[in-house]
Amino acid sequence: MSARTRPKVLIVDDDPAMLEALAGAIAELDCEVTTAGDGASALEAAGSGPQLLILDRMLPDADGVELLGLMRAQGVAAPAIIVTAQPTLATAIDALGHQAVHYLAKPFRPAELVERARALLSAGARDGAGDPDYLWQALRERFGFEHVMSRSPAVRRAYAAAARVAGTRAPVLLEGETGTGKDWLARAIHYMSDRAERHFVAVNCGALPEQLLTSELFGHEKGAFTSATQAKKGLCEVADGGTLFLDEIGEMSLDNQVKLLHFTQDLRFTRLGGLQTIEVDVRIICATNQSLTVAVREGRFREDLYYRLAVMPLRLPPLRERPEDIEPFARFFLDKHARGHGRGRTAISDEALALLRAQRWPGNLRQLENTVQRGLLMAAGDTLGPEHLMLDHDAPASGEPSSDVSGEDLGAMPDLATVEAEHIRRVWAASGGDRSRAARVLGISPRTLGRRLDDLGVD
Repeated sequence: MSARTRPKVLIVDDDPAMLEALAGAIAELDCEVTTAGDGASALEAAGSGPQLLILDRMLPDADGVELLGLMRAQGVAAPAIIVTAQPTLATAIDALGHQAVHYLAKPFRPAELVERARALLSAGARDGAGDPDYLWQALRERFGFEHVMSRSPAVRRAYAAAARVAGTRAPVLLEGETGTGKDWLARAIHYMSDRAERHFVAVNCGALPEQLLTSELFGHEKGAFTSATQAKKGLCEVADGGTLFLDEIGEMSLDNQVKLLHFTQDLRFTRLGGLQTIEVDVRIICATNQSLTVAVREGRFREDLYYRLAVMPLRLPPLRERPEDIEPFARFFLDKHARGHGRGRTAISDEALALLRAQRWPGNLRQLENTVQRGLLMAAGDTLGPEHLMLDHDAPASGEPSSDVSGEDLGAMPDLATVEAEHIRRVWAASGGDRSRAARVLGISPRTLGRRLDDLGVD
């Protein structure tokens, strides 16, 4: 490689010994290496147009990830490797937001850095960009963030934006169809924040009756109503110092919206039947599977509350808009449930994957997981084929289970709907007719249980 074509590499680290070691390792790639020991020097050196950036996370005058953001603002598009002695999930995802490609935790082998630098310089020579898939894989392995396997640029942008606001108190509104992973993202925001050691309290606003929701959120004093035999803390108090996740916020009644609006103004409330004002420190995250802007126009949702909750709106697209996610999630769900059922490693055939890609998935990731789990139960061998998925080959757009699969095809094994129905009946019988108790055991709301019992013809 001639001197005129030697790629430029900028290495930034405040430790002289580490800087020398990194420069020595990269030198074997026949590069023109420039070094800097602080953020100010690095920003100046970045003006020379490097083809690769290697940035230490902790600098005396800057954060390496924030420094990368400043370089991006200056027009420096080179792929970047972030080096850190204290890897955290928030830093890694935030690094993705600034288009970092690799994330190396100290100590590491010099050969590992050289290998990645060589690959990035080669990719940059071809198309001017690196491939961030490695960093997402590292996130999953290091932090167990299974749902960060998405290949969708829209989903990755949502996670990167979430990382940037995680450390603040700004309310976040998550929008997306049922089953797109809004609860996963809500938990990600909580665990990326400094509230990770405190409670993450989730409330399904659509599963609780209107009067009960107020009591659940704000608590009540003894004697506040007939069955209030003792005082009870509300979930807002339980979440003090942590995160309050209000799922299905669009189902909240207008009366309760007024109460929530007053609470969000200064995070103060009074228990039902009480006089004392209670102040808490909670981060509010809301989720909805409907368009709240439409609900505002139709008068079903308060406009002032919408703007209070939607300081940072994040949208997760449905699975039909991100077909690139079907295969990785299908394989993940297959491995997950194979372990859960004590099965060995199970493969999935190309034909089964093709059938999965052909569906529209109105239930999104939740429906995909149920389909894969059902297929695993149907498969006797170590490979999941299209015949095990119980999907209609002739009508793939529906995304619904095939109605052509007969009991004879399935042998003596009952389908999941039958198993679920029998489970509900057994739990209901064991509860002695206590709907709240049965609902807790089943993990559903009393209202949902009531509907299921009606569907099953149970009195």
